[in-house]
Amino acid sequence: MSRSSFTNAFVLSLAFISLLAAWEITSNHYASLQFLLPAPTKIAAVLWEHADRFQVNAFATFKEMVGGFALAFVVSFPLAWLMAYYGPLRAILQPVFVAVQCIPMFALAPLMVLWFGWSFIAVAVPTALMIFFPLTINIYQGICSTPRSLLEFFRLHEATATQIFFKLQLPWALPHIFAGFRISVAMAGIGAVAGEWAGAQQGLGILMLESRRAADMEMMFGAMVWITCMSLFFYGLVVYFERIIEHRQNRSRAVGGLVSGLIFFCLFCGSCHQSPSPLKETTLLLDWLPNPNHLPLYAGVEQGFFEEEGIRLKILKVPDPSHAIQYLASKQVGLCLTYMPSTLLAMSRGAPVLPIGIVIQEPLNCIIYRTGEGIVTPKDLNDKIIGYSVDGFQTRFLETMLKNQKIVPERLYNVSFDLVGMLATHHVDAIYGAYWNIEMESLRSHGTDTGYFSMHDFNVPSYYELLVLALKDTPEANPDFISSFQRAFQKSIDYAKDHPQEAFDDYIKSNPDKSLKTRKWEWQAWLKTIPVLPDNQHIDPIKWNAFVDWLISQKLISDEARNRLSVASKPRV
Repeated sequence: MSRSSFTNAFVLSLAFISLLAAWEITSNHYASLQFLLPAPTKIAAVLWEHADRFQVNAFATFKEMVGGFALAFVVSFPLAWLMAYYGPLRAILQPVFVAVQCIPMFALAPLMVLWFGWSFIAVAVPTALMIFFPLTINIYQGICSTPRSLLEFFRLHEATATQIFFKLQLPWALPHIFAGFRISVAMAGIGAVAGEWAGAQQGLGILMLESRRAADMEMMFGAMVWITCMSLFFYGLVVYFERIIEHRQNRSRAVGGLVSGLIFFCLFCGSCHQSPSPLKETTLLLDWLPNPNHLPLYAGVEQGFFEEEGIRLKILKVPDPSHAIQYLASKQVGLCLTYMPSTLLAMSRGAPVLPIGIVIQEPLNCIIYRTGEGIVTPKDLNDKIIGYSVDGFQTRFLETMLKNQKIVPERLYNVSFDLVGMLATHHVDAIYGAYWNIEMESLRSHGTDTGYFSMHDFNVPSYYELLVLALKDTPEANPDFISSFQRAFQKSIDYAKDHPQEAFDDYIKSNPDKSLKTRKWEWQAWLKTIPVLPDNQHIDPIKWNAFVDWLISQKLISDEARNRLSVASKPRV
């Protein structure tokens, strides 16, 4: 190493160490930064403690990145060649490529599940679309960059089109092709995360999302470190192969070997996902990422209660609660969990869904506030900033609650899913859309004491917080299946009530990516959840219809939909 190179490396290392030191000092000095930027030492500790789980999720993301890159390369190379040789086709394809690149992949990713189901391809396609445009354009520019004089020289010596391409144009295009590779591999991680957030059950993107929703920022930053390192590894690998090919005398053979090896490697890794079981499963989609509300389901699967009733239950998680009924209606899942207000809204609009089970029998949704800041009664929410994380219907629900109590907040602020962080860092005075058994314990684990106002405090009738839905005219809506499912599920609930520690262990066994910090506060949340678990799976029509009447009286649901809701509310036992 030369003296200048050593100096540059020393200066870079010193700057990096100084940045980490400043980060560490600042994070430890300001407690609120634990929700935004945890200290590097804490991130390093989590990386060490949960190295095995990071490796499992990293391998899943690795396959998705490679599979997406393979798919993009297999499609982009022939299209770039066609664009270079056929001008009219280029005029058609280029606007299409630009349009595809302008589509937000995070918005398109949920559609992949509807089209391809819960499969590897549903994650690989968004990854491929993310990197398709820069890869295709670079390959096209490389093919077109061959000097005309060399092309005429080859033609003068009667070279065939195949010889011209492999002996001249492809080697000449290598700098552009590798430039496309470098851009693509750097973007592959972003595409894989976008796909995972919609259609994956495992991977660094899912780990980031679950950790963020649990306010476990150390785990989230650990996943970010892993995916950054993976992208840098792929980038370095491309640079390494580029240098090898540059120094080979027979570049065309080297390129052919590289391309063949790349395609084989990508297709091999892309096929390494778990193949579906030959036995028929009943898939159940959660309303959210796994949390203590779902604990009896996991315990029932682990204890074999569902299999005793002839049901092989597979539990799937979803990062966006608004997608549950959508996936059920498209028959991507057999059952789903969702909230009673959302269920009634869907049924009022004609969705053929049928409630067949009760998960939580009382409202958990509430308004949570920080204690010691003058908020004692609901009236104290006047002139306060309330953060919410709900859809359009639930926003109207919140506005109705406040209006009925003559409460006029300073502002209603959409905080997306960052309820815990926004309340803890004093960006809002209260939050709506959080659960008193979940988010309050999460906040308490971070040193933020809170209180809450329940639905009863706003004169909202009691309702079922979480229901199990089936789609009418499907096997899951068959009375025999419903009876079997209800027996198995209630047996799971009764077991979880009688054996809370063993049931919690079953839950953690099924969700091993949860950090030790998250497990501690989720245990406390689980203890608060036990009293609101149902004693039976009978849907009380009086309770059901009382809430329907309230929604109609508040004009949250039209009166014309009453008949559909009343018929649907009849219990099926």
